[in-house]
Amino acid sequence: MEKIALTSENKLKKVQDEAVIHGLLSGTKEAELEVFIWRLIGGSKHLANVRIESIRKPRKDFCIIPIQGHERQVQELMGGQSYIDLYVPESALLLRCNIRHTDAPFRYYLEIPAFVAQVERRKSFRLNVYDAEDVKVSFGKSVSVPRPMSQHFNKACFDISNGGFSFLVSRMESKFFQINDPIRTIEIKAGNWSTKVNAEIALIKEVEPDEYNGLNYKVWRVCCRFSQIDQISKKYLEKYIFERIKDELHAING
Repeated sequence: MEKIALTSENKLKKVQDEAVIHGLLSGTKEAELEVFIWRLIGGSKHLANVRIESIRKPRKDFCIIPIQGHERQVQELMGGQSYIDLYVPESALLLRCNIRHTDAPFRYYLEIPAFVAQVERRKSFRLNVYDAEDVKVSFGKSVSVPRPMSQHFNKACFDISNGGFSFLVSRMESKFFQINDPIRTIEIKAGNWSTKVNAEIALIKEVEPDEYNGLNYKVWRVCCRFSQIDQISKKYLEKYIFERIKDELHAING
């Protein structure tokens, strides 16, 4: 999954083609991509995680369901509203949908909108978060094969969410990482904020240099999901994510 590093350089494009919009929603559903819903409550911004469960093309609507643990937040955000705003980080997709009906707290049916907005991919796929080193992780890692080795890693995050993070490693460093490996006592730092979490490796993928990412040689992207994170840290990361996307959200809603 490629997460988007949104900066002031990103530009939005408006998509009004019905078939393209349906394709974007279908792709989000099939890949089970992370989706945020959000709204303002008492002047504060609140968001929650959902995923797209189904799409009913003839009825021009789709169903979202809360991610486990977000049922209450979703119900509060959807309650008494005629519409809701959504954001899909992996595709930088932004949309505002009318609420058709709800089967709270489990399912919510939204009207497929007449248009959506998306960050232009030429801008959004540059490694802005990585290059700026906004968020860093620090941890020790050991392996026993092909021989016992231990190393301490200090890495700039490629991306981060309240569900996990990823970072880039060299060919030599990649020997320390295998899918499903646990990584314990990881320190995450963002400015003056820091926390410690446990995680496990969910995916490792090769990243070839191209005209967009600015790499000089092939690297490996190690994608981790949190196996243990406290609620305060999770809330901080939700706020961090929202602060990164709020300008784009305001742009589509303006």
